[in-house]
Amino acid sequence: MIERYQLLNEPGRTICIFEKSGKYFGHILKDRTDKAPAKLVFETPRYDSLDALKAEYPSMA
Repeated sequence: MIERYQLLNEPGRTICIFEKSGKYFGHILKDRTDKAPAKLVFETPRYDSLDALKAEYPSMA
């Protein structure tokens, strides 16, 4: 895993970014709550650059 951060436009969701074969992709996770564990919602498409992925899925910070 390269990076992990909260998504700007989707409260309660976190993205974990990975790299494989020169392509970058992320797993969008629904954050853990008191009653339910974190779970994978979906995997993003693969991007040629980390900047392109971050532009599509901006962070809260």
